[in-house]
Amino acid sequence: GAATWLATSLTIEESQISLSRDVKRLQTHPTDTQLLKVARCRDKLHTQITRFLEMAPTYLGGDVDVNDPDFPVIVCNSLDDNYEDYSDFDEDQNPGPDIHDASIFQPELTVIPLPSNIGEVRCRELGLTNLMKEEIALQEGQANDALHAIRVHLGDKAVIFHNTVRSAKSQASSTRAWTRVRSVETAVNLNASIYSKCRSQLAKLPDHVLLTKYLPLKKEDLKASSVVADPNARGQRDTTLSWFWSLDVQGDMSRNDWMTECE
Repeated sequence: GAATWLATSLTIEESQISLSRDVKRLQTHPTDTQLLKVARCRDKLHTQITRFLEMAPTYLGGDVDVNDPDFPVIVCNSLDDNYEDYSDFDEDQNPGPDIHDASIFQPELTVIPLPSNIGEVRCRELGLTNLMKEEIALQEGQANDALHAIRVHLGDKAVIFHNTVRSAKSQASSTRAWTRVRSVETAVNLNASIYSKCRSQLAKLPDHVLLTKYLPLKKEDLKASSVVADPNARGQRDTTLSWFWSLDVQGDMSRNDWMTECE
């Protein structure tokens, strides 16, 4: 039904964000292997978007032609317009290849016809009020999932620092530990981008009260704190964690398994 179709669109947006980040991390002179990987990802994403658009008239109305250039959508020039760069790595600051050349096929920048992208006024004209409500529920769920993933990965990062990085006895073990840290940081940054995209879409929908619950995510919010790895350590009593640590995301406050493992 409509919920499944909308859920597919959120999966597509996650893939767009992931691919956009991967492309941005390419060096000025990417290898043939890297370019081939990007091309394959773009081809797969294009197929997913095509299938999604084929089903659009079923849920947006038979008179709606999403391929019509006059069909109204709120267009952003880049996924990066919606959130800050959360990466801590210098490599993410390097100028990448000219991926925004209009002649290059870029499905990661395609704006798909979600109610949030069509706009509240136009959705009401098309009789899509219920579809807007369904998207709000799905965007909220996706935001919850992203915040939960961020907390889990930040917990992992804090544990790696606490138990592995500091205790590394050799250059090799230190290198392995930092490789694990960077892998976790990549996952944190990806989920931060997904969360911020969800919040951006929610801002275009009627239920703005959710924006008082889901606050903007800042880069400084994503620092791993020693209080996460060892909440009982001396001097931690007055340490304040970012707002999302106290948010009850789908009831997961009662089952932080990694936190138990740290004790």
